[in-house]
Amino acid sequence: MYILKNIKLPYQASNQDLQREVDRLLRGKDVPFELYKKSLDARKGVFYVYQVLVKKDLNKKTLRSLKNRIQAYQPQDLVLENKTRIKKVVIVGTGPAGLFAGYILSQAGVQVHLIDQGEKIQDRVRSVQAMMDHGSLNPQSNIQFGEGGAGTFSDGKLTSRSKDKRSREVFKIFVENGAPEDILYEQMPHIGTDILRAVIVRMRKKIESLGGTFHFQEKFTDLVLEDGKIQAIKTDKANYQADHYILALGNSARDTFSLLDNYISLEQKPFAVGFRIEHLRQDINLAQYKIQDPLLPQASYQLNYFNREKNLSVYSFCMCPGGYVVPASSEENRLCVNGMSYHDRMATNSNSAIVMAIDQEFFGPGALAGLDFQRKIEEKAYQLGGGQFTAPVQRLEDFFLGRPSQSFGKIQASYQPQTHFADLNLVYPEKINEGIKEALLAFDKKLKGFAHPDALLTGVETRTSSPVRLLRKDYHSLEFDNLHPIGEGAGYAGGIVSSALDGLKCALQLLACQDSQDKKD
Repeated sequence: MYILKNIKLPYQASNQDLQREVDRLLRGKDVPFELYKKSLDARKGVFYVYQVLVKKDLNKKTLRSLKNRIQAYQPQDLVLENKTRIKKVVIVGTGPAGLFAGYILSQAGVQVHLIDQGEKIQDRVRSVQAMMDHGSLNPQSNIQFGEGGAGTFSDGKLTSRSKDKRSREVFKIFVENGAPEDILYEQMPHIGTDILRAVIVRMRKKIESLGGTFHFQEKFTDLVLEDGKIQAIKTDKANYQADHYILALGNSARDTFSLLDNYISLEQKPFAVGFRIEHLRQDINLAQYKIQDPLLPQASYQLNYFNREKNLSVYSFCMCPGGYVVPASSEENRLCVNGMSYHDRMATNSNSAIVMAIDQEFFGPGALAGLDFQRKIEEKAYQLGGGQFTAPVQRLEDFFLGRPSQSFGKIQASYQPQTHFADLNLVYPEKINEGIKEALLAFDKKLKGFAHPDALLTGVETRTSSPVRLLRKDYHSLEFDNLHPIGEGAGYAGGIVSSALDGLKCALQLLACQDSQDKKD
């Protein structure tokens, strides 16, 4: 097979048009192929650019004529074998890292126990809805905690900067469990929170069919040590013994970070903080495409701003076309927000986080200093909103002028349970406010209307990534060979795909199916 690249067609082009172009380039008729990559190019007009897998032999003359547009393709399927003959693994956390580690291990015949302080999906949905309807928080089960992890209540984006070829295995597993097949080739694939929930349930049932066990509403509380090894982990309901223990924590596992600080090496990690910004979905579509056409997908964006003289890095994060701003708090009297959208992305507003990268300049030394900073900011936001997880909001014009808004403009807040007009300049240190303002003006030059006076800010976005890193070597902690910190909470991933990939690679390491790529960890 070959990958044929850089096939550029107008966005209205049909599958038949693509077939004709493949036939023309390969000098054939009805050449068999399948989509490998599909990306949108809206720089000069609106086009799709395709890569396809060609399923036939090509002669040397055709290969020479295509030069750099074609390359050989060799599929690399995972071959699972329990070479180390491990029998039992306990996994704390059922987000992407823990779920994929459990999925791979159970496929290889290992008995897995997955523990999560939150609820299974159907119960967790009710807890999240109670938060949105009434501001009623379940600290153990919410948008941060529960089956599927924080990504379950997000846009379900499946983008990653990893060049590891096994990322494709993550997508294939999602598709095997009910995700749409277009995630295998779309440039910016997404599932949407509605479909992702069903996919996660299917993955759980597949693990259970292979002998795995899930323990929801059960909190990891301690490690049991003996002779320099972990002999068991303790929860609020039982002790669990196994050959290996995987900590697949989310980035909000604050109590657990404090517990682990007594046992293993942790270090603080830079992260980013800011606000959610909302625009009308149709305005973002028009700014990106310069046209309105229902054939086009809802527009996304990725914006970055650097000022080296001031040491500023501000960027958009977790963009949700046609989505909602949602309450992402996991602690009483502390408020933070996130973004979420369904598969069709048809809500009135589009939103993203606008965040500034920060380090110990803002939160000082100490492994848990970033975590403490997050809590202080979230407490300020809660107070500014007036309590009951009411979110403080502000029109962009008023944010620049340093005054509370008096009314919404053309953009209404999508956040539930309720909002309160406030001056968001009162939340962060002045350098963060000024950095975000500087970036917003720069973004407006890249994307017309981004700094519109009626654009709406909602506070605060603090959970962009983990504020700590659990130090490891070869996928185990520095202190214990049978304790394995993985995923976003451990500080080694960011988002659904990279977390899932980290879980997959950890499982392969335990099975001793790793290759040279893993040894770079």
